[in-house]
Amino acid sequence: MRTHRQVLAESKAAHNHPTYSKMAFVMGCGVQGRGSGSSVLDENGRSFLALFDQYGNQSFGYSNERLIAALRDQLDLGVLNSTKIMFEEVQIRLTERLSELTGGRLPFAYLANGGGETIDNALKLARATTGRPKFVSARGCFHGKTFATLSASARPEHESLFGPFLERFELVDFGDVGQLAAAVDGETAAVLLEPVQAEAGVIVPPPGYLREARRLCDENGALLILDEMQTAFGRCGAFFAHQRFGVVPDIVCIGKAFGGGMLPISAVLGTEAVWETLRALPSTFGSSLGGNPLSCRIGLESIAIATEEEFLTGVGEKARVIGDRLARIVERFPELVAAHRGLGMMHGLEFHDDSIAGLVLGGLLAAGVTSTYSLYNTRVLRIQPPMVISEADLERGLETLEAVLTEAAAHRGRRDRPQAVTSPLTLRVRSAHPARQVLDLLRGRPYLLDPFAADPEAEATAEVEFRGTLGDDHVVWADRARRLEDGVALRADPCWLWASLERSVRVRQPVEDDGCELEIRIEWDTGSGGYESMIGGRIGFFVTRRLTDLVASLERTLEKEGRNEASRTRRPLP
Repeated sequence: MRTHRQVLAESKAAHNHPTYSKMAFVMGCGVQGRGSGSSVLDENGRSFLALFDQYGNQSFGYSNERLIAALRDQLDLGVLNSTKIMFEEVQIRLTERLSELTGGRLPFAYLANGGGETIDNALKLARATTGRPKFVSARGCFHGKTFATLSASARPEHESLFGPFLERFELVDFGDVGQLAAAVDGETAAVLLEPVQAEAGVIVPPPGYLREARRLCDENGALLILDEMQTAFGRCGAFFAHQRFGVVPDIVCIGKAFGGGMLPISAVLGTEAVWETLRALPSTFGSSLGGNPLSCRIGLESIAIATEEEFLTGVGEKARVIGDRLARIVERFPELVAAHRGLGMMHGLEFHDDSIAGLVLGGLLAAGVTSTYSLYNTRVLRIQPPMVISEADLERGLETLEAVLTEAAAHRGRRDRPQAVTSPLTLRVRSAHPARQVLDLLRGRPYLLDPFAADPEAEATAEVEFRGTLGDDHVVWADRARRLEDGVALRADPCWLWASLERSVRVRQPVEDDGCELEIRIEWDTGSGGYESMIGGRIGFFVTRRLTDLVASLERTLEKEGRNEASRTRRPLP
């Protein structure tokens, strides 16, 4: 019988996102319930501590009381819908406050719904202001998923699906001043950068890099656009990350935390010169629901929280704790962790292989802690908790991470192997019992050595509905067993979870004694493309852990049946 969780996973796979559905199911994600602070419940009431703030969206935690109070105030006022023609006070107050945050250097702002929309607006402003066609961006960047923002990142896998991209985007290596200097010229409208590259794996620029970018833009008459979707609102220790680097951009884009994790709102902020295009052509921008009263009220309160001295002091203190602990983790687990990078409360642990990242991510979820990977570098685990996380919860989360890494190191086995156990997996084990005895047992109970069987003792049957397991989770799929001359073979029908899943056990008789050798082969493919290795790291953990128990159980069963057979043989005739 399918669990409620499986029913939802199948529906998500059928109607929304097949790969993300498989990943969430394999990693052990439950059905989301209520959240509060840095924790969220699943459908069973189990609490999960967040070591990741959902790409900046939950920077102020789940169900932040101040944000909910602001939302209720606006609802009580009854000013909820945007006329687009009347003066909307809360929107005007918000843009005024954004100007204050930049010390008046970027006095104008236009409000929209999300990051991609706002980055598009920034690119339009840059072309209109300079009259130039070219943009320079950095490899590994993530600016959104519109055509313009995908063009800025120019990833080959995206271009093969969606190309051709928009022209005149030139990429350079992030942090390389020489490449940037060669790329910025008289045709460059703007340089588009993240102060810290989040989805490339939390890449912090070298000292002076952003100041050099500012200088090169000034010398060539180009604009500097900074994408602060994930780095603003105090995440890096100041309200804007660019304040940490001592630069002032011509255009800055913000979002994510802006909406308090509840409502969509983003903004492009610009200088007086940049805003001239809106004077000349007022209809340049438009956003049907962008800057609506509810979103703007939440935006004002998010700014109020993120600008309080106590809040920013707390970010600094927790940033030091994260940095120190992760540095020690790198020293303790060099066979797992290749690098640690971060700024403020935005950090990443890079593993030697993305299968290890999947192994650790699943282990954290099993231990009641949530995190995720970097979108364009799945080897990197994100340590970016809500900024309101308590010191005690932060300590608990980091201790759990260390315990999971200890378990992962033990599972990985050999210290010289750079990845976790993944498909295909072949295991050879010796049995002290004759091949014929083992074969007879397996043919009657073909799932005895199947790590996916919820009931390994089940007898051979014509029914195809199979009660399976992934770790502690139960899952149902269609499965078929067949006898081989020297063993058994099991195969899942392709379904929402498996593109293919095959298991076989072959029994071979050694020459030198009466025992035998068993060759167990397990091969799976979830059809998850670039995420297959990461998902496979977690599946491999389930498989190897279960096989150890099943092999020991088989020997006990063979021993018991051997004793029973001997007893029947010795029984005297009546």
